[in-house]
Amino acid sequence: MSTKATIALERDESTGVGYHLYEEAFEDGTVYLELEGFQFEASSIACIHGEEGQPRLLVKLPSMWAVKLGLISEEIARKLAGEEAGR
Repeated sequence: MSTKATIALERDESTGVGYHLYEEAFEDGTVYLELEGFQFEASSIACIHGEEGQPRLLVKLPSMWAVKLGLISEEIARKLAGEEAGR
């Protein structure tokens, strides 16, 4: 029996790219974001100006997926697409 309660789910079957935003039934106040098919960079110790920083995860998202995740507006995505076309 799964304890995942899906909040949002989207997957492009042709590319395998997608995300799953969910909560666990017995964990209050947290959500999980599972990304599939995106490029990423992970670091367990980040050095910032010679000091140890917090762990970080950098994920490279196409702007259309950032819109789907609610991270940017469609207007910003169009603007970014225009900048890409000009390069």
